Amino acid sequence: MSIGEKGRGVRILVGFLVLWFSGLLIGGLGSVRYWDPPYTNPAAGGKMNLWFIAQAAAGPIAFGFGALDASLIRGAEEDELIEITMHDQTIGTAYRYTAIGHAADFGTLFCALAGLINFAVALDAGGRTTPDRRGGGR
Repeated sequence: MSIGEKGRGVRILVGFLVLWFSGLLIGGLGSVRYWDPPYTNPAAGGKMNLWFIAQAAAGPIAFGFGALDASLIRGAEEDELIEITMHDQTIGTAYRYTAIGHAADFGTLFCALAGLINFAVALDAGGRTTPDRRGGGR
């Protein structure tokens, strides 16, 4: 929209928002996470979530939802935690409302794709002006 292509900008914005919020609906707030909880990697006790690098390209929305997820999980009451069996057969705890399995994976993927699309669109908009696109004789 900033280079004068309002219709294209609105379509991209709507596509981004649908992809982002679909990811959140499928996988919950845990789809956007700075760190992996200990139950995903018991040997390391939790590690940096590499998917967040792609999600961070979405901008402040990613950091806001990541902070919201962290505050809900770290501030969880005892009755909001459930016991789970971890990879090494020890007993651990997880937040009751965390998506697991394929739902969590697809939610994370959708939000990461939204961030990558936003990054690609920003590169495209910064690399050209409006006459470049319309000058192709279409």
